[in-house]
Amino acid sequence: MMQICLINPPIEDFYYTKVRRQPLGLLYIAGTLRYAGYNVSLIDSHSNKKHIMSIPSSFDYLQKYFNHSDPLLRFPFHNYYHFGLSYQEIRRQIIQSKASLFMISSMFTTYHEECENIINTIKEIHPFSFIAVGGYHASLYPDHFLTNTATDFVIEGEGEESALKLANAIFYNKPFDSIEGLSYKENGGISRTNRKNNLADIDSITSPARELLNLRQFKFYKKNVTPLIASRGCPNNCKFCSGKIIWGNSHRYRNSDNIIKEIDECIKKYNINCFNFEDENLFITKDRAVKLLEALLEYQKKNSIRLEFTAMNGISIENLDEKIISLMKKTGFNEINISLVTHSEKLQLLEKRPFGTEHFFRIISYAKKMCMDVRAYFILGLPGQTKEEVIETIKYLNSLEIDFYPSVYYNVWAPYNQWKQQRSSAFFNETELLSRADLIRFFNICRKK
Repeated sequence: MMQICLINPPIEDFYYTKVRRQPLGLLYIAGTLRYAGYNVSLIDSHSNKKHIMSIPSSFDYLQKYFNHSDPLLRFPFHNYYHFGLSYQEIRRQIIQSKASLFMISSMFTTYHEECENIINTIKEIHPFSFIAVGGYHASLYPDHFLTNTATDFVIEGEGEESALKLANAIFYNKPFDSIEGLSYKENGGISRTNRKNNLADIDSITSPARELLNLRQFKFYKKNVTPLIASRGCPNNCKFCSGKIIWGNSHRYRNSDNIIKEIDECIKKYNINCFNFEDENLFITKDRAVKLLEALLEYQKKNSIRLEFTAMNGISIENLDEKIISLMKKTGFNEINISLVTHSEKLQLLEKRPFGTEHFFRIISYAKKMCMDVRAYFILGLPGQTKEEVIETIKYLNSLEIDFYPSVYYNVWAPYNQWKQQRSSAFFNETELLSRADLIRFFNICRKK
């Protein structure tokens, strides 16, 4: 059977969120391909390894802030790093691979160069192999990959079904035009099939192939941790969110029994004691939240174990209430990560937020009552945001006596010449209302609180 190699590229940035080490999307695709009989390998370039790099010229606009005399105007990060396997090691593993098809994850626009470096390496070493790319960035800019890189195929949207159909078409020498959600090179141009409807029954998707990871990839702060999802998609329409690029307007959730089965398998195979939910919207409805939490609680009671659960990407709180917060705590959620985005009611409406400050306050009050650690976030630099609105948001969050952090706004729809700068660590998107100096100052004020 044909060999397929999946690759999770390294990243280069001023900082790195370690919890994102396990490439859950690729593991789902690997599980589907392995179940169909394909020989699948994984080059997971994310690791604890890092080395300092020279700061790219793309960030020259930050030079005057690197050693600024005013601490509040000083750039908050010390170095620029390559996080993960070196390109030399990735190259070595690509040389050793006997794959006929390479599938690469391109999730974040700002890291497009890291992905393209790997594409170039593959084509140099294996010129007759096929290269497919998927993920948020690839789904947003398929023509870029097909026009400017050696990519042969771009899988747009949800990947499992299209990845399997693509592998079958290559292996059995069949045409590609019936594979939904596929863009590909053809006769010197680009062909594109219709975007597929996402699978209605996500319980039918094969479990992630975690067996492709090594045991140290489960370690996180002295715990054995793995990500999982209980649902896909989100019914909300927050303007700054790019989730619908992959999931469209659908929101689907897994049966609680199916989730428990995966958790049980992870405990028995990998000794996992902490599960991080990576859902776009974990608790889509109140009934759904209660049903899932009660199932998790019952599983632990039945097996006389105590697990920890997190949702480090954040929980959308519009459907939370005191009962659900209490259930979360009993189930093993010792912390809650939530985002106000802004204290400004005007901006909340403009950004189509599903809840306001009053509900945010109630949820924090319930969580503190349950002795949960609360981490709150807001977006700094939203289009149309004023200095006064930022000050108001910081003042309000300070009054709650909780830990809170700013996420600096970036724009994944920016033109190509700005892709590298579109990251929270780069303070690129200044406006008439908020200068770059303002963004750095407010960020540092929050860090020093």
